[in-house]
Amino acid sequence: MLTALNENHKLINLLDGIPKKQKFFCPACKSEVRLRCGPIKIPHFAHLSLEVCEVWSENESEQHLSLKKAIYDWVKPYEKVEVEKYLPELNQTPDLLINNKIAIEIQCSRLSIKRLKERTDTYRKYGYYVVWMLGKDLWLSDRISPLQKQFLYFSQNLGFYYWELDLTKKCLRVKYMIHENLKGKLTCLEKDFSFSRENFLKVLGFPFQCCKLERLQVKVDRDLKAYIQRELFHRNPKWMKLQEDLYFRGKNLLTESFPVQWAPIGSNILTGNLEMQFLQIRDDLPAYYKVFRDYYTKNSQKTLFPPAYLLKYWNVN
Repeated sequence: MLTALNENHKLINLLDGIPKKQKFFCPACKSEVRLRCGPIKIPHFAHLSLEVCEVWSENESEQHLSLKKAIYDWVKPYEKVEVEKYLPELNQTPDLLINNKIAIEIQCSRLSIKRLKERTDTYRKYGYYVVWMLGKDLWLSDRISPLQKQFLYFSQNLGFYYWELDLTKKCLRVKYMIHENLKGKLTCLEKDFSFSRENFLKVLGFPFQCCKLERLQVKVDRDLKAYIQRELFHRNPKWMKLQEDLYFRGKNLLTESFPVQWAPIGSNILTGNLEMQFLQIRDDLPAYYKVFRDYYTKNSQKTLFPPAYLLKYWNVN
C-alpha cells in the first residue's frame, strides 16, 4: 500500500513524501497499518493483519509498487491522478484513478478468472473504464493462457491487443494484431512507449487513432498434415474435437487444405465461430471472424491485415 490515513484522518500518499512517525490506518477497513521503509522495497504501508481487510488481500511485490510509482509520476504532470483511491461503493481500490473515471489496474501475479470478472464487472457497473496492465509474469510469449485471454482488448485498427509494463526498460508496451495458428503459437506486432516521454492518455488512445494500418507477415506451415496426424494418434482433445466437427459435415480432417492457418484469438479456424467470451471486449467479434474467414478462404494468408482493412474489403466487395 502506498496510501493510508494518519491520526487526523488525512490521506497520506507516500509518493508525495514520507510523513513523520505516527499511527496510520487503512482507508478501506480502518485497521492499523505500519509504515515500512526498508532497503529492498520502496516505502509502503502494510497491514498488521490482512485478515480484517477485504480490499487488500495480498502483499505487494517490489515490481508492483515500483510500477504504480512509475505510472503515477508519468501521469501526474498532465492529469488528475490518485493512487489507490478507495471507492467505497465498489469496495475496490484501483492502483491508479485518472480524472475520476479511468481505473488503471497493474496485475503482476495470477488471479482467478472469476475474481477478474468480478472486478471488471464492478468497474463497469459504476461507470469506470478499467485498463489492465500486466507485469512480467503475465507477459505474452509464444502461447497464450486462458487467463491472459481475459486481459485482451480489441480495436478495429489493432485487432486484439494487450498492455504490458516493463520496469527494466521503463516502458508501457502494447502487443497487437495478435493471432494464433493451428498449433497454438502466437504472432503479433509490438510498440513501446517510454515512461514520461509521451502523454499517457494519448498512449491509451493509440489503438483508436487514425493512422496507416499495419500488416503482419506470417509463414504457411508446410508440415501441418504430419503434425495433425501425430496429434490424432496421441488423441489430443483439441484435434479430436476438430475431427468430430468435420466428420458431421461430411469432411475429413486429414484431407483438408487449411487455407486459413492463422486466426484471431478465440475463433474456431475451421468454422470461424466464436469459441469464448472476453471479459474486456464488447465488440461484435462474430461478424469480424466471419469476414476474416471469408477473406482468407479466397486470399493468401502470407499477410495478416487488421479488422479495419478486412471490414472495408467486405463492404466494398
